[in-house]
Amino acid sequence: MLFQTPEFLIFILLVMAGIGLIRRAPNQHIMLLLASYVFYGWWDVRFLMLIVVSSVIDYAASLGIQDTKLSPRKLLGISALMAFSTLFFLVPDWPQIQESGLVGSASLSELLIPSWEGAGTAIAISALFAIAGPILYQLFFKLPDQRRRKAFLMLSLAANLGILCFFKYFNFFMDNATGVASMLGMSVPATVLSVALPVGISFYTFQTMSYTIDAYRGKIEAERSFVRLALYVAYFPQLVAGPILRPDQFLPSLDRPWALHSANIYSGFHLILIGLFKKVLIADNVAPLVNVVLADPYGQPSLSIMLATALFAVQIYCDFSGYTDIARGVSRMFGVEIPLNFNFPYFSTSIIDFWRRWHISLSSWLRDYLYIPLGGSRYSIPRTYLNLMITMVLGGLWHGAAWNFVIWGIYQGVLLCLNRVLQAILAGTFAERILRSRLGTVFRWACAAYLWMLGWLIFRVTDLDALLYCMKKFLFFDGSLSITSMGLGRGSPFISLGAATFFVLIHTAGYFSKLWSERLDSMPLILRIFLYAALGMLFFYGWPMDAEPFIYFQF
Repeated sequence: MLFQTPEFLIFILLVMAGIGLIRRAPNQHIMLLLASYVFYGWWDVRFLMLIVVSSVIDYAASLGIQDTKLSPRKLLGISALMAFSTLFFLVPDWPQIQESGLVGSASLSELLIPSWEGAGTAIAISALFAIAGPILYQLFFKLPDQRRRKAFLMLSLAANLGILCFFKYFNFFMDNATGVASMLGMSVPATVLSVALPVGISFYTFQTMSYTIDAYRGKIEAERSFVRLALYVAYFPQLVAGPILRPDQFLPSLDRPWALHSANIYSGFHLILIGLFKKVLIADNVAPLVNVVLADPYGQPSLSIMLATALFAVQIYCDFSGYTDIARGVSRMFGVEIPLNFNFPYFSTSIIDFWRRWHISLSSWLRDYLYIPLGGSRYSIPRTYLNLMITMVLGGLWHGAAWNFVIWGIYQGVLLCLNRVLQAILAGTFAERILRSRLGTVFRWACAAYLWMLGWLIFRVTDLDALLYCMKKFLFFDGSLSITSMGLGRGSPFISLGAATFFVLIHTAGYFSKLWSERLDSMPLILRIFLYAALGMLFFYGWPMDAEPFIYFQF
């Protein structure tokens, strides 16, 4: 279910009605959890099983970490839940059911039991959950205290990372292992799994991992209510593309019933408007020109490559931050604040500054749960740089199972290391004072912009041969000032360039004065009505014919 569709509007109105009618917090939690499962299952019901399994394992593991043993009845209940969810989500032919319903050429039995082989696999997995889970749980409680805590933590991490790696990276690693074996003269049969990537799996995996890790560190008290924990994992506004929530950013809001307040509804609505503006009017209208150049870049001159890269920078920012704005707006309407995920990253004056402003929830997650546990900057300088490189390479791989993301992570890691080296060399010097002047700040911004734009080129072009061609054109200007190869004159390029230019102007105005959502909140009613009408006309004429998925859904 995409944010920019009529179905989502109806869905939001129903959830708001539920919050208004259901006044008791536990009942609200059940309603919101079911709504979140409906939202996620709208894409493919089968993948709901992964969220349920992660939630159940982390629920039991976090309580086990804190030496709270589930009663036999509760243990049996969550084991039955995992077994039932496996059968319910894997046995029926859900893609066919979601596409055509229970009517059509296929019989009811064919839809509910597509194949005995598939049903047998689902039964075997459900039996494993029902039998092995409780046995393993009881064995862990026989361990000494510290070993028990570590065993439950390792179980949680292994389950979550195992699911993520299987669905996202199995084919990538098998393809590369087969290629390496072939280079060594070994014959290895190619193994490829035809499985779809569950939407948003990287986001909710990191979110649920942070819950168990924080419980292990003693930062939070493990939830006694499974529904509350499951709602934290599956909360639908930010479920598929973040921000990645921490337990202490969401769970306290469940201590009281949610209520609708007019101020929150107005302010949330304005955030949603800004997010829709970024996504459907800017990102979706810039995308065609980016695709013309970077999907098949051969023959494009340097200027076209550079311009397309700059346009992609606009596209990915508006697409991703637009999603975040809508998610924050929807949640604010419910009375729950989601943290800021973007803070004008394109005005950064260094790569370190960029990563403090771009995708803040991911960069802070990598810092707190990977970089610092690796040692951070507590040891030698070479060890610090190694920790940075490991963190950024894994952060690049988090974005996708492709070599360009690995290269992008290496590139970002090298830039962060060089940034630290330059800071150490220039500290206290005359050159540092020059660079901190107004003119020096502009120079630092221009250098940072060039570097992050080159990074976006690596991020966007997945074919390595095409990426090499693009990087040559980007780094070594070929002298051509022609951009006719971009297709100028066919109409749509002017829309893309116009949308990007318009956004740059209003975004810059927002940086140097006040956020546009805040302007709308405090704007006089007459001006606000005028702006509503102007936005309505822009949406009417500029809304794309097809609802395009958000870029970060693939991660």
